Amino acid sequence: MNAKGSPTTPTPLHPGDRIRFGIEPRRPYTVRAISEHFVLCTRQRDSATTGDFVYTVIDWRNGICGPVNVIGQSCDVSTDERCCDLLHDLEAGRWGISHRNRVHSTFSTGASHE
Repeated sequence: MNAKGSPTTPTPLHPGDRIRFGIEPRRPYTVRAISEHFVLCTRQRDSATTGDFVYTVIDWRNGICGPVNVIGQSCDVSTDERCCDLLHDLEAGRWGISHRNRVHSTFSTGASHE
C-alpha cells in the first residue's frame, strides 16, 4: 500500500497496552517497546507455535506503520530487549519502515496495562 502519512501526535502508550489497527480490528497487538518516534507492537502469528510473532512499528513522525525495510521484513521481536534494539536502530536511521508494506497508522486503544 505505499501510504504517505503526515506527522501524527503521539498517543500515550505503555508497554503492555493492547491496541487494534483498522486493517486488523479483530487481532489486537501488544505494545512491546516505545521510543521517541516509534512504537513496536506484536501479536501471536495465526496458527503458530508460542513465540512466533507478527509485528508492526508505528512511526509518529510520518503517520505510518508497518514492518521494517529488511528482506522478508523478518526481525527478532521475541523479547522486549530485541524490540528495544529494533527501535534503537530505527531512531539511529539504520532501518526504516517498509515503503512497500506501510499503511496509515490508524488504531484504537482499549489501552489496558495487562
